[in-house]
Formats: sequence, structure tokens, C-alpha cells
Amino acid sequence: METNEQLYVDLMMDRLPGEPETIFLVSEGYLTENLQRTEKAIEFINSFLDEKKHIVYQAFKEQGPNARKSEVMKKAGIVQMGVLVDIANKLIKEGRLKKENGKVYVLD
Repeated sequence: METNEQLYVDLMMDRLPGEPETIFLVSEGYLTENLQRTEKAIEFINSFLDEKKHIVYQAFKEQGPNARKSEVMKKAGIVQMGVLVDIANKLIKEGRLKKENGKVYVLD
């Protein structure tokens, strides 16, 4: 898994004090001592999603409404299904994708 994708996944998960990932995220300034996301974390999350949006959109566009999510993930270089879902949801909110009956449609 790409380093940025792993960091995104780590930031999206609930953390417990003392876990190695938690200690790392606090020491790098992504979480506060109270395990709240910092501005640095929020900026990273937003930039990661923005960075991946275009390639995910293109993959859905090329694959069509019968696209297999695994193929979209492969084309976009994404390993975690949750990451694909987050990016697709962002594109849906932006009005670029539509989800209906379990299928994803590109809105041009």
C-alpha cells in the first residue's frame, strides 16, 4: 500500500492511546494528545482525497456503470476499499458521480 494511502487509513481509524500508530501520529503532529485530528491531519486528508479524485473519476468513466470496484481500485492504485468509497462519496457530493441501485454512474 502506498505510504499516503496508509497514512490516510491511519488517520480515519479510531485510535487508542499507546498504540504504535497513535504514538507516530501524535509525534508527527497529525493528532493531539487527546487524539483529535490537527489542522495538519485535516489538510492531509483533503489533499489526499483531491489528489485521487481525478484518477478515480476517470476509472469509473472508462469502466462504465458495470465497473467492478476492484478494477477501479487497481486502475487508481488504491488498495483499501474504504478509501475508494470515501473518494467516490466526495465525487458524488460534487455532482460528478451518481450512485443508483449499487451502480456508479459518471455525470458529465
